[in-house]
Amino acid sequence: MRGQGYDGAANMSGKFRGVQAIVRERVSTATYVHCKAHQLNMALIHSSKEPCVHNMMGTVQDIAFAVDYSAKRLNAFATELNNCDKNVKEAMEKRSKLTTLCETRWSARADSLFTFKSAFPVVVHALEYLRDNRDEKAGAYLAAILKFEFLIALVVAEHILSVTVALSNFLQIKSCDLIDAVGESKVVVQRLRDERNDPAVLDALYGAVLDALYGKALEIAADFELNPCTPRRAGRQIHRANHPVQDPQEYWKVSLFYIFLDHLVTELESRLIQSEDRFLAEYLVPVKLQGLTSDNIETICNAYNDDIGTPEQLQEEISRWKTRWSMTILETKPKTLHETVVTTNKNLYPNISAIISVLLTMPASTATAERSFSAMNRIKTHLRTTMRTDRLSALAMLHICRDVEIDRQNVITKFASIKGRKLNFLL
Repeated sequence: MRGQGYDGAANMSGKFRGVQAIVRERVSTATYVHCKAHQLNMALIHSSKEPCVHNMMGTVQDIAFAVDYSAKRLNAFATELNNCDKNVKEAMEKRSKLTTLCETRWSARADSLFTFKSAFPVVVHALEYLRDNRDEKAGAYLAAILKFEFLIALVVAEHILSVTVALSNFLQIKSCDLIDAVGESKVVVQRLRDERNDPAVLDALYGAVLDALYGKALEIAADFELNPCTPRRAGRQIHRANHPVQDPQEYWKVSLFYIFLDHLVTELESRLIQSEDRFLAEYLVPVKLQGLTSDNIETICNAYNDDIGTPEQLQEEISRWKTRWSMTILETKPKTLHETVVTTNKNLYPNISAIISVLLTMPASTATAERSFSAMNRIKTHLRTTMRTDRLSALAMLHICRDVEIDRQNVITKFASIKGRKLNFLL
């Protein structure tokens, strides 16, 4: 056993009494890997604790719940949507209602925030109608969203979360390995850094992101005669930033955009891009061999000491390995761990094959395994509360592994042969 992966729950990942610690007591080589998909989720949760963003998301969630769970409010929203401007309908992209913010996958909140931003005029008009018809909560919701602070937080948070959606989806696929996970995480971090620090790159690649986001917030605010403003400054205020900036755009750049980006980048670097010795085995991938130094080789030997022979044997294999791939065209060289392990001859390169195999089998994510928990909500309904473990297990297997082909004739034959029956199933 060389790898084990869990989420961040204390009973699983605890350093002293968690499952991973108990397993390591028995098998010291079973390295614990914190699920990268969960790590990304935790990074988004912590970076979204900025007061402005946190309050905005709470308001969006309250309104989405209020509309979704009330036939009267839902009907008011649908009516306003049917009567709204054509541009709003196009921006909604065929969405017909607000969606609540996902509690478990925070990157998925980008879609909910996009829907709310696109349907903002519809939400306002629906709340105005409900308020005029004596809906007590509608007035409070309306006052909460008709603020420039809410709009700028909505636009900025939607943009930043959308940057992480592709990474979140990638970290959950079965073919993702640790090297790919770290590599794609570096791409997202670098893009966020570009948006944060390099105006020249912004102008060339993203068209001055902050200017575009601020302009979008102004466009939405203008439809409702909301002027861009900054919160009132107070000498002893400790619950919000008192930046000495008068211009609203500069204020929101410093107090919202930069802080949110910096917090997210720090979280991603500390959680997803961790420099660990075993990751240096990526330099054994043929397209990255030029980065393999003598120091890296020594570190790899120490990290995989239990899986290889002597350091001298590994050195000799690496020399032949470099010579082999130096005679190959760059376009045909393996680019991933999976391609490398498939093309490696175990008889000629036993140590390299062992190292690549160990790194490849360490789980980058536990999302696939944990999907079975979600399936339980669909299988064990209130109509099936009395079923026993055997039936629950069988139904779960059928539901979760429904892509597996089943020989129906063999099932019928086995069912009919269990004991004598009046019906002839074999006809």
